[in-house]
Amino acid sequence: MARISENELKEQIKTGNFSNVYFIYGEESYLKEHYIKKMKKKLADGEFADFNFHQYDSKNSTIDDILQDAQTLPMMSEYTFILVCDYPLDKSTDDVNSLKEFFKDVPETCVLVFWYDNIDIDLKKSSKWKTIESAFAKAGSSINLEKRSEGDLAKLIVSYAKKRNCTIDLNNARYLISVVGSDIQTVFNELDKICAFADSKEITKKEIDELAVKSLQARVYDLSKFILAANSDGAYSILNTLFAQKEEPISILAVISSCYIDMYRVKCAKAANVNENEIANYYSYRGRDFLIRNAARDCRNISFENLRDSIDVLQNADELMKSSSIDKNLLLEETVAKLLVIGARR
Repeated sequence: MARISENELKEQIKTGNFSNVYFIYGEESYLKEHYIKKMKKKLADGEFADFNFHQYDSKNSTIDDILQDAQTLPMMSEYTFILVCDYPLDKSTDDVNSLKEFFKDVPETCVLVFWYDNIDIDLKKSSKWKTIESAFAKAGSSINLEKRSEGDLAKLIVSYAKKRNCTIDLNNARYLISVVGSDIQTVFNELDKICAFADSKEITKKEIDELAVKSLQARVYDLSKFILAANSDGAYSILNTLFAQKEEPISILAVISSCYIDMYRVKCAKAANVNENEIANYYSYRGRDFLIRNAARDCRNISFENLRDSIDVLQNADELMKSSSIDKNLLLEETVAKLLVIGARR
């Protein structure tokens, strides 16, 4: 057994040739839930599903209870399906040792899945999780369901729209991602709404602008464009709208900061003759390639000095917002004013 790809997981589900142990993690919640549902339908469907499917959460479960059920014989079925959600294996060495012992002789009638959705699994930063994931990969299958690349997600949007009797070209599919974000479930929800309105017609940029709900990233990006253009009326109009919509000032500040960091990264990369694809891969912009394109366009007429000064302003605002009792809305307004002044420098 080993670390498997999404296509290999699809094939296992299709053929019924399952591993006895799975470790499923990654950034894309929609895909994780999608494949868990498919596994459940294949492994524990029908009148005896209640006997053959056991689900555990992280709060009221012990590893002993989980492993005891994993050794229970299925009723009128080939497998017992055990689904364990967000179990904090990194908190207990004893639990990990119990699992490793279990892995030495896993019952052939068991499919044991540890599914991580609300716990961030970063194998590069955590040696504990790396050890745990390696044990699962050795005993069965481990799969990291990452966010789709922007290109793959755009193709998925085209296919999804076609199934709903609508058409959308790849450019507008990419534009939809830039407006609503790269979360697949959010994209599909917005696309369902637009398709219902389009009524079997082509989806254009006009429909996306009129109907799609902009993500916080997209709305703050519009704010940043006004700041860079030294357009105070436009900037404060959007900022006041964000305040009226009860967006958290610290979240707004974080997105503004990310816009400037994106521009600084691109500016440095261009100076070093590094192309946009290399930047996207190095900084993990998977599924969010549009941020690099936007940054490349927006930083053309901005000097390194202005970018550095802007980032200093944002850093100071972040420190104040997190460490003082100052009115956060007022601080954000002041920060935007300082950025506008820098933006006006040429």
